[in-house]
Amino acid sequence: MRRATIRDVAALAGVSPATVSRALNDAPEISPETRERVRAACRQLGYVPNAAAKGLAGRATHVIGLVVPDVSNPYFTGIATAIEETAAENGYRVLLSNSLQEEAQELQAIENFLARQIDGVVISPQSRESQVRHRQMLEGVPCVYLGVNHDGRRSYVMADNEAGAYRAASYLLDLGHRDLVFLGGRADSRTRALRETGFRRALEERGLTGRVLPPPPEGWDLRQWGYDQAVELFRQRPLPHAILAFSDLTALKILEAAEEQGIRVPEDVSLVGYDNVSYTAIPRIHLTTVSQHKFQQGRIAVERLLRQIRGDRLPTADLLQPELVIRSTCIPRTEGGASV
Repeated sequence: MRRATIRDVAALAGVSPATVSRALNDAPEISPETRERVRAACRQLGYVPNAAAKGLAGRATHVIGLVVPDVSNPYFTGIATAIEETAAENGYRVLLSNSLQEEAQELQAIENFLARQIDGVVISPQSRESQVRHRQMLEGVPCVYLGVNHDGRRSYVMADNEAGAYRAASYLLDLGHRDLVFLGGRADSRTRALRETGFRRALEERGLTGRVLPPPPEGWDLRQWGYDQAVELFRQRPLPHAILAFSDLTALKILEAAEEQGIRVPEDVSLVGYDNVSYTAIPRIHLTTVSQHKFQQGRIAVERLLRQIRGDRLPTADLLQPELVIRSTCIPRTEGGASV
């Protein structure tokens, strides 16, 4: 199949090739409506602007693009830091774009990177659906995906989410806890689905069911929902034995709710987070959590990307095994049922 041209885009958008060029360069005389029509045509056709195509064909820029869903999340901050450090060690700069968990923002970021003639891109897609939308745009462009939202056809680096949740739940069961709760994550999150599967598998192996609290309705603030669910949970009696939080950010809201409700962690309820972000090691928090080796993921992603930039386009698959980091928010239960 031949590569789409600027004339193909112009025909589909109903404008002239010159207008397409001006729209892609954000010329002020082009209306927002025309600009969006042109960009929609580019996405549909998988069109890469000529400047980017020329740069990728032979004029290296020594710049790579990075798209993450939420740079304010310490997990993605850690990955971005590792990517920038590894790129710098190899003579590359990194352009960072925060998609703000919006599919349109993610697609716009990729368009901007291609227009800037980047040598390759590392992306943590918002969803598998968004990855399908930008797959054509990145045809022939060195690319590595981070996380679970990909189709497996291109290179990716990810941690085994099911295994991580399984290990966390098994650890709680080994401590004598039986009434386990899984809390947090979005309804449409594939990451949540995998962690829930690992949680349930650990319980089923011991003839238990556990409880999975519902995700928030669409549009609700994820962290506030986690806090509200924790408050409701702590008002009930008997209390659950232990909670596996979807993320460390969720665990922090659970700790906040527990303190406000007079619930002691770990004396009354044990708690495990997920991600091992930097603040979890602070003595006052000292959260038991699951590490996804985020710094290692970032380093590997850059190494795989540089291999593609240098000409080796064979897809690579890196699945890292998570590690349970045991700290102070979990203790065993006595035979009578109370934690010790």
